[in-house]
Amino acid sequence: MAKSRKKKEEINLDELDINQLLNEAVATSRLGRALASLGATLTGREKHDAGLVYLLLKAGKEYSGKFPVVAEIKDVPELKKYTPKEAIDWFAGRYPKEAGPLLKKLEEEYTKPKTEINYGLRKNKDLSDSLYIETLSQILNISDDRARVLYHGIIKPYLDQQEEESKLVSITIKEN
Repeated sequence: MAKSRKKKEEINLDELDINQLLNEAVATSRLGRALASLGATLTGREKHDAGLVYLLLKAGKEYSGKFPVVAEIKDVPELKKYTPKEAIDWFAGRYPKEAGPLLKKLEEEYTKPKTEINYGLRKNKDLSDSLYIETLSQILNISDDRARVLYHGIIKPYLDQQEEESKLVSITIKEN
């Protein structure tokens, strides 16, 4: 069965406003990276704590029923497909002579050109708080009030404490 491919949307460059798009790209980058960093810190702690909870449960420790939390250890069968690496390792182990050229190719390195775009804030400049709030509201589809609380209460203090050497961001552009 052939996969249906979504037709690439035609972009009319004459209709686009580079200033609006650049402001949005920088605002969403700074806001998203701040939230992602905070989220990564929290989920990192979650993984650490979950590992300790697992060890305690496995050791027979019981938790109190006074709290609104529960935990259990379950062994669940997981149906997985072999990764390409696992398949290559299996093939190489079973047919070492035939796998030689493939293993040799895997060890080779090659250079692939890439295109980057750098964008960000000018030195000692920033976007307005109202633009950040408007961006949060529009992109996250939340009320201006919620966006204002999120920005002033969480994101802005986080951004203010970051001592970034450069406020430029690099993203690799994949060209067809």
